Amino acid sequence: MSNLVDEIVKGRKTFFIAPDRSLFPQTYLEEYLTLGYECYFIDTDIFLPIEIKIDIILSIFKDSILFFNIDAPLQDNTWPRLISQLQEKYPEAQFGVTYSKRQTPAEKASIEKLYLYTIGIHCGCIQLEYQKKNNFELIERMLYANQAAGRRKNVRAVCTNNCKFQFVSEETGIVQGNLNDISISHFSVTLPEGMAEIAQYEKIQDIAFTIKGLRFHSDAVLYITRNTEAGILYVFAFSTKSGQGGLDFSNKKLLIPKIYEIMVDNCSELLDKLFSSATRQRKNFQKPNLEALTDLNNLIENIDKNEK
Repeated sequence: MSNLVDEIVKGRKTFFIAPDRSLFPQTYLEEYLTLGYECYFIDTDIFLPIEIKIDIILSIFKDSILFFNIDAPLQDNTWPRLISQLQEKYPEAQFGVTYSKRQTPAEKASIEKLYLYTIGIHCGCIQLEYQKKNNFELIERMLYANQAAGRRKNVRAVCTNNCKFQFVSEETGIVQGNLNDISISHFSVTLPEGMAEIAQYEKIQDIAFTIKGLRFHSDAVLYITRNTEAGILYVFAFSTKSGQGGLDFSNKKLLIPKIYEIMVDNCSELLDKLFSSATRQRKNFQKPNLEALTDLNNLIENIDKNEK
């Protein structure tokens, strides 16, 4: 589990706080995944103040961007005051805001002046249109402008035991196991030494994959190998039947929702554990100990204990 937690917290992520799903549906997040953007929704609830959720996110996901829906209702606070407090507490953090279309240009200008100049957020203001089909491009442009993809071209989903592969090798027979991770361009596995004999850049044909119930076949080319304590790490690049890099269109279309599902499950499980711990502390009339909650070593140790 420790490796899983380490991998989950890596990479730049964008969190949309209290999003208006009527203007910004969650299906957009799957499409942003194909562009290299790892995005998540964080909703408000009656159990834990959004301020504490934000503190937890910023404490554990160091390289993250937060966009606040300033039209969403807040309990015992206002968005300008909250974002100002966060700017002061996290001076290096990257914040932006979203809001529904205003009636006049003056209203839009007033919002931009408040958040961009008075409060000083760095990631911009997105005025969402009433026609949600127009909002995909508006948000995508803002993600691009803020380099929300980081340095990666494709987002990797870290796999557990629900992602499997199998192929037949002429030298060693059936080779099968669990995937370490998967993206729309690559995947990796770790195998015991001698289980597979594959030359670098060798093409393996008709590999069978099972990804959270989705079954498909694809070719792949061995890209990199590396010795690790757990065995030999093999990194493969997907290859189409025609020999081009990547997945066939039909496989890619089916795999994208599964990759996003895995990522949401991983991130949500991690955050849910932290949110639940903070909620329990509040019920016991304690102020949540943010430092203890988000200490990665303690978190890994507690999760490992719960899994035994």
